[in-house]
Amino acid sequence: MAPAMATVVLLFGGAIAGAVRTSLVPLGGGVSLDSWRALFADPAFLDAALFSLRVTVLATVVSAAAAVGVAGLLRSHGTLVRALAALPVPVPHLLVAVLAVLWLAPGGLADRALGALPLSLIRDDAGLGIVLVYAYKEVPFLVLLLLAAMGSGLREREEAAAVLGASARQRLAWVVWPTIRAPLVVGSIVVAAFVLGAFEVPLVVGPNYPPTLAAYAYEATQGDVLAGEGVAAAALLLTALAAIALAAAAVRLARTVEGD
Repeated sequence: MAPAMATVVLLFGGAIAGAVRTSLVPLGGGVSLDSWRALFADPAFLDAALFSLRVTVLATVVSAAAAVGVAGLLRSHGTLVRALAALPVPVPHLLVAVLAVLWLAPGGLADRALGALPLSLIRDDAGLGIVLVYAYKEVPFLVLLLLAAMGSGLREREEAAAVLGASARQRLAWVVWPTIRAPLVVGSIVVAAFVLGAFEVPLVVGPNYPPTLAAYAYEATQGDVLAGEGVAAAALLLTALAAIALAAAAVRLARTVEGD
């Protein structure tokens, strides 16, 4: 693992170091905290942080809940059905976002075929379109993790519990949930870390305001180049720290099957 780890540390560590330098040493020269002061003084930053948190929580909870249901339905099916369900996993997020706009935007294909849609999913203020795209992409990913844990051993334990008189709800709470808890929680943390730092889906599907943190950083560089780069670097550093904290939590929970 040493070569892979060295590459990751070099690339990711170099990016973090570069962002720290950019946030503290603007292009004008000299160490300064002006970028951080400007970031925390900008009301749009707080709106972006709250919007990112809301979208991340919604996308993660919806994906996790749907994954449990889909995995329960697919566990008794063969390899072909499982492979078909996993097809969205390798599809780029940007491609799914573009297709969502083509189908679900006002005047899109669904609008023309069915008439006015009951919900506005593209450019809606609540970010429901962002959540929909992420759920479509992340549910199959979580399902693969859950199906890997739902092997023949789980079914045997369920049958043994049923013989001993356990009801369906008791088997779910005492047998199924302890088995799927660790992959579900760890996978959900991975999904949350990705959603928190990604920007292509919010840019394509999300509202013009508020942006997510990643979109906020992108937009900061479109105005004042000198000041914008420092503000963008500071915003991305906070996003990276949150993602690192989530990754650390995932590593800790992955140490045991139970997640303890």
